[in-house]
Amino acid sequence: MRSDSLILRDHFYQALKRHQDKVAVTAPDGKLTYRELLVQASKLANALNALGVGRGDKVVLLLRNSVDYVIADIAIILAGACKVPLNDMLAANDVGYMINHADAKAVISHTSFAPTINAIQSELSAVKVKISCSDTKDVLEGFVSVDNVVAKTSSTLKSGDTPDAKDPGLIIYTGGTTGKPKGVYHTQESLLVNFLSHLTYAEIRQDEHLLICSPLPHSAQQFVLSALLMGAQITIENGFDITRVLNLIETTKITWCFMVPTMIYRLLDAPRLGEINCSSLRTIVYGASPITAARLRQGLEYFGPIFLQIYGQTEVPNFVTVLSKQDHLKEQFQTSCGQPVMFCNVAIRDESGTVLEYGEVGEITVKSYYSLERYYKNPAKTETSYIGSHLRTGDVGYQHESGHVFLVDRANDMIISGGMNVYSTEVENVVNETILTGQVVVIGVPDDDWGEAVTAFIVGVEEQVDEDKIINHCKTKLAKYKVPKHIKLVDEIPLTPYGKPDKKALRAQFWGQQSRQIN
Repeated sequence: MRSDSLILRDHFYQALKRHQDKVAVTAPDGKLTYRELLVQASKLANALNALGVGRGDKVVLLLRNSVDYVIADIAIILAGACKVPLNDMLAANDVGYMINHADAKAVISHTSFAPTINAIQSELSAVKVKISCSDTKDVLEGFVSVDNVVAKTSSTLKSGDTPDAKDPGLIIYTGGTTGKPKGVYHTQESLLVNFLSHLTYAEIRQDEHLLICSPLPHSAQQFVLSALLMGAQITIENGFDITRVLNLIETTKITWCFMVPTMIYRLLDAPRLGEINCSSLRTIVYGASPITAARLRQGLEYFGPIFLQIYGQTEVPNFVTVLSKQDHLKEQFQTSCGQPVMFCNVAIRDESGTVLEYGEVGEITVKSYYSLERYYKNPAKTETSYIGSHLRTGDVGYQHESGHVFLVDRANDMIISGGMNVYSTEVENVVNETILTGQVVVIGVPDDDWGEAVTAFIVGVEEQVDEDKIINHCKTKLAKYKVPKHIKLVDEIPLTPYGKPDKKALRAQFWGQQSRQIN
C-alpha cells in the first residue's frame, strides 16, 4: 500500500459509511448504528477542528466504558488528531502528569471524574479545549458541555488538514520500574497494520457480536476499533459483572469475548453457568497475563476449542504471538503464548544480545511493523529499548523449534494482577510513606483469582504497624489494582551478594519449583 493511504481517518470514514444500517455499539449509556456513530463523531470532529484541534494534536480521553468513549475515539481519528487514553483507575497525580507530558491540546472527560479533575485544575492551564460529558446536565469545572460544543456543527465531515502516515495516532502511557510513566508513541500507519493483525488473528468477522468488559484505554481499545473497521457489532460493559455477562451471552447471542484470565475464572466458577445457553460463543480471546494450565483445561472441557491466547505489550499492541484454537488442544503447547504473527519476528537473546538456539532461555525480543515509533520525549529510553531493530520486551522465555514462545519469568519487577500491569517500585514508594523504619519489598505471589496478588513485605520495622492504615493510604495514592492485596511483616528477606533485596529468591518461596515463574 502507498504510505499516503495508511491514515486512520480515511479507513474509518469508509467503514462507517459502508455499514451504516447495522448496529455498531451498545453500552450502558445507549446504542448507536454505524450511521449514527458517523454523524455524532463527525460533529465532534468538526467541532474539534473549529476549536483548533487537528492534525497531530494530542487529545486526552478520561472516560468510562461507554458510547461517549467510542464517539470521542472516532472523532479524534476523523479530526486527524492523536488519542491519549488514560485509565479510569489512575491516581490524580498520574493523570496530571500525563496530560502535561503529552502536551495535550484537548481533554474530553466525564463528570464522574470530577474528583480527579478538581484535584489537578492547576495543571490544566496549558490545555486549550476542555470538553465535559455527562449523564445529567452537570459540567466539569472549567469545561464546556459536549452538547454545547457540537450544537452548531455540521454532521457532514469536513476535510480538514490531511494527516501523514507518520503522524501520531496514539500515545499510550505505561509505567516503569523507575521514574515517571512513559508515553508510547504509535503512528497512523503502524496502528492500521496493527488493526489488520487484530482482524486476522483474533478472528473478528463481519457478523461478529463482540462483548468487551475490560477498560477501553487498555488492550480492549484495539479490538473495538478493529471490529468497527470490519463492521461488527460491539456490546461494551463498564466492568465485569458475571450475572450480567451470562445474561448478555444468552440473550444477545454474543459470539466473541475478550477477557483476562481472572474473568475466565469468574465465568467458569459461576453457579449459573450450566443453566445458560452459551452455544453462540465461538471465540474467547484472553491475554494480559497467562492462564493457569488447570483452569485452561477446565475451560476447554466446558466450551470446547474456542480459546485464543495473545501475547503483546503496550509497545507492540496485543499481537506479538497468538496461540491458536487448534494449538490449545495440544498439551505440549498449552503453556505457550503461541507463535509469532505475520507482522512480528521474535528472537531470544542472552545478556550480550546474542541470539540463542531453540530451547535456550533468554530475553524475548521482537521486530514488528507496528512496534512503537519511539517513547515520547524520551530518546534515551527509546535507544536502550532496542537491540538493533528488535525491541526488548523485558520478558524471559524460550522458543520451541515450531516457533512457539514459552514465557518463563520477567526481567524486570513488573507484576500482572487481574490482567493489569503493576510496577513494584511504585507500590514500594507509597507503602514506605507509612512507616518510620524498615524496608518495603513488593512482589507478586501466586493467586488463583488474580494471577498474581500484589504483596508488600515490610522488614525490620521498629514501630507498631497498622496494616489497615497502610492499605487505606495506598488507596489514596495508587490505582485500585495496584493496592497491595496482602501486607506481611517479616524479620528478614533474602539478599543478593551486594546486600540488595533478592526478589527472585523471595518469589521462589511462593512459586517453588514451577518452571514458569509467572501466573
